[in-house]
Amino acid sequence: MTTEQKKQMMLGLASFGATGLNFRSWMDPVAKLESYPDITVDIKAAQLAEKGKFQFMFFGDFPGTKAANNGDMQSMGLDPLLIATLIANHTSHIGFGITRATSWSNPYELARQFKTLDALSQGRVAWNAVTGANGVSANAYGIDLAHSFDRYSKANEFTELVQTLWASWGKDALKLGHSTKEFADYAQVKSINFKGQYVKSSGSLPIPPSQQGQPVIFHSGGSENSIAFAGKYADVFVGEVWTIEQGQAIRQALRQAAVANGRQPDDIKFIAGVMPLLGDTKKEALERHASFIDGDTFLQRVAHIGYVLGVDFTPADLERPIDPSILDQIVITPYSDPRIENVVKVAREGWTLRELVYHSVIDYYPAAVGTAQDVADHLTDWFESDAADGFWVMPDSYEVDLPRFVDEVVPILQERGIFHKDYEGTTLRENLGVPYQYGLRGESEAN
Repeated sequence: MTTEQKKQMMLGLASFGATGLNFRSWMDPVAKLESYPDITVDIKAAQLAEKGKFQFMFFGDFPGTKAANNGDMQSMGLDPLLIATLIANHTSHIGFGITRATSWSNPYELARQFKTLDALSQGRVAWNAVTGANGVSANAYGIDLAHSFDRYSKANEFTELVQTLWASWGKDALKLGHSTKEFADYAQVKSINFKGQYVKSSGSLPIPPSQQGQPVIFHSGGSENSIAFAGKYADVFVGEVWTIEQGQAIRQALRQAAVANGRQPDDIKFIAGVMPLLGDTKKEALERHASFIDGDTFLQRVAHIGYVLGVDFTPADLERPIDPSILDQIVITPYSDPRIENVVKVAREGWTLRELVYHSVIDYYPAAVGTAQDVADHLTDWFESDAADGFWVMPDSYEVDLPRFVDEVVPILQERGIFHKDYEGTTLRENLGVPYQYGLRGESEAN
């Protein structure tokens, strides 16, 4: 197999409304954050990611919530759709996966906003379609949060309605005929009449298709209902896994869900999270990451590791490795914390309990720790083991850690022939390797 024929991984940059994944990155002396909000931070991060040929930025959304710690920067207090709109005007290739929850959104408004940005950005937009499971956010919108079955039942209807609206302007309706004085053939602009159990809409969405047809569908989650939803609608699934085996399992489940819905296994791309902790050595990388962890958070993580392992640690345990006999007694069951395998794996490398905390073994995503070579090896191992089709990258700081990833890690992946050296096209669909779509999938393929 030649380098050109090799399967290529995808990379996305995580954006949660702060100056990096770590909500204390604003205190980094290099960052010099002097105002908030400051869109120049987001624009610069997007341009760096585009320099590194990242396929997309992934925007989380946490409406109605506020930081619990006075030292933490607010997590996505701003509207990510507006942030992406501003960034789109300062970039040319990178795409935008933007989160909107079906539980508290209006389908017509969402369809209109996303198709507008997709048209204006020449086909670089994705909707991260989630149900929304945060009670605080639901309350902010005046919504009583339903249980999972009803949330996903509504999400199915909601997504079908949105995609139906996206296709209400006929593919060939726009004419721009100066000689004929015909702007558009409005006979091809359909009025829909959709009435479901949860959502309804009558009317049309008079916006022409973008170069990719309509926005890509992302989905993030992990439950059985989530996998089933992705099998019907998602082009990209963003997930939380901590081991190669967990990644392989969820990727395989997604492929089976695609087939069950009459699709090809590769129609859904699984994107796993990774926190690159970069340094000239592993020790240096851990020390830098430690600078973003305050005392209370450190103690909470020590306590949680103790809970996971069934041990009450004392202050004297912090500066020594965990006794191997403790690790040997760990029994992992389907009900265990999914991070326990990673805790045990890193602990067996001989790090002290303090260093184990700095490895972020109980964070929401696994950390790749060390030099650029170490981080590239982590991504390569997962990718070549079919544990992920790509990664959403979560650097502590956009100002320091993202440039190192772009300038040091990306070239290694490119030299190995597993990450592209340039964009395949101008649209997000082209760069993700997912097909053109306009309207519901079956209708789109029939036209």
